[in-house]
Amino acid sequence: MSINLANLFDFFRSRKEPENEHEKSIQLLQTMQWSKLCWDESWEDVIELESLLPKAGKTYPIKLDENEKYAEEGKAYILWSPPHSELNGWWDKRPSEILKSYVLEGILSNAVSNYEKREYFFDFQIERYTRLINYFSEIPETKISPLSTVGQGNGSSRIQWQDADDLQKYNLGDYLYLSGIECESHLELILSCIENRWYVHYSATLHYPAHYETLITKYHLKSKEQKLIETLIKKANDITDNSMDSLEDNKIYGAEYW
Repeated sequence: MSINLANLFDFFRSRKEPENEHEKSIQLLQTMQWSKLCWDESWEDVIELESLLPKAGKTYPIKLDENEKYAEEGKAYILWSPPHSELNGWWDKRPSEILKSYVLEGILSNAVSNYEKREYFFDFQIERYTRLINYFSEIPETKISPLSTVGQGNGSSRIQWQDADDLQKYNLGDYLYLSGIECESHLELILSCIENRWYVHYSATLHYPAHYETLITKYHLKSKEQKLIETLIKKANDITDNSMDSLEDNKIYGAEYW
């Protein structure tokens, strides 16, 4: 069963934060499985990166999950990761693939949904693609925290990271990747530390079965937030990842079953 998404988008827009709330940040969509468009090649041992990356100027039929609250026709930014990370998550043995993940910038059109499967379909015309980490220097600083909060019974709220467990971390040179799980939500941050001040550059709150929110941002953690994140970093287990050793910059490893 297919229906037009116009009414659904009106519903979503009425529940979004004010338009200027994250005006200095970029909302990312990330449930498109690009590997499905080149499935056999995605499982080869070593792959030329350019052979997998979607091409600027082309239009692709894409499918997004219902969790993508911010999916609507018009300008969009979509995360592209190497096949293994796309299918399993950066936290699954290859966080170094963050360095070879990209943001696809373009236009979504011709929205249709499958109500029974809770899937959204679009045509996506790609205008350009840029490495994810390259965006970090382009984003102006914002005062709006990307850290998700959870409402409490007394009307207050708490930072969702506060009760996160299964904490993992990986050093990306100038950046630190941190992941954790809180209840049924997967949480991710990419941070940097400059003169003992921690900044958030990427924040993903992947609620299940509720909506996802993924942001590229530049946010200086407030004192209490920084103390919390520093505590979590100390508790987190280091991820061992040797997948980039002796691998050329223009190549990636194919996906593997673990």
